[in-house]
Amino acid sequence: MKTILVNLAIEEMAKKTPVQLQPPGYSCEPVLVIGLPTYKDWGENLSNVLIHCLLYATTSTYMNESDDDDDDYEGKLKHLTSLDGEELMKLSREHNATVIWSENDVLNEEDEEVDTVRLRELEKGDYQAIIVDDTYFIREPDITAFVADKYEKGASVVVMAIEGIFNISPLRRKFNVDWEFGAYTKRSIKLNDLGKEIIGDAFPKDSVYTKSHFIVGEGELFTEFQDPEDYEDEEYYPDGLPSPAPGSPVVTVVRGSKSVSYFGFVNWRDVSYGGILWKLCFVSVS
Repeated sequence: MKTILVNLAIEEMAKKTPVQLQPPGYSCEPVLVIGLPTYKDWGENLSNVLIHCLLYATTSTYMNESDDDDDDYEGKLKHLTSLDGEELMKLSREHNATVIWSENDVLNEEDEEVDTVRLRELEKGDYQAIIVDDTYFIREPDITAFVADKYEKGASVVVMAIEGIFNISPLRRKFNVDWEFGAYTKRSIKLNDLGKEIIGDAFPKDSVYTKSHFIVGEGELFTEFQDPEDYEDEEYYPDGLPSPAPGSPVVTVVRGSKSVSYFGFVNWRDVSYGGILWKLCFVSVS
């Protein structure tokens, strides 16, 4: 089967990121998004995931719609890649492809407690992956239990550092990982060998200088980039290149058909969130 290459990225990115989508005939359960903002930038940030699920989610009716202009895979793909983030969000909701439970919907307005009625509805579904805001996962026990249960049943999980909580011990306990918070800082980074395997073309640059939460432990996908020319002065650097600073903005542990990831980037202008999130959601089946 031929592979379709699609250029998807954030509007402000000067260079778009080519990402490989699965060929026609591939199918998957929908992705559930919990607690992320709903404004336009986040639609752009999730664009790869939204498009993939509209094309392949087993519950989506989008591909079955009869449209004179867009009644085939190529036509629908072309149409989706022309839409902005808000339009993709709206279309995803209409076709139940990516299930969006936004930050505006998670808590009841009256008591600021988790909407357990909606949570029980979501419990009935099966999901390829769950993308969840770190605040809701760490601080809301109902959501913690829900996500952990779906992970045990086979869903991949991506926890995003939206608020940036430094205490990630709940992740260690719930997912049995050895992750430790390393630093919140700016650093030049590049993919390591595992990152090239999992993220690949979703991070096309040789290196990027960006601010992030850096996590130390199993499944690090990035390492510090060090330019040898910066360390040529033997007076200051008699031993040459120092060891890279510990930690990675993204860590992923793959266990059979599922994975758990922490996504620590904080500036989508530096890094294309969409491509990387898509890779993390589908790492076990790509």
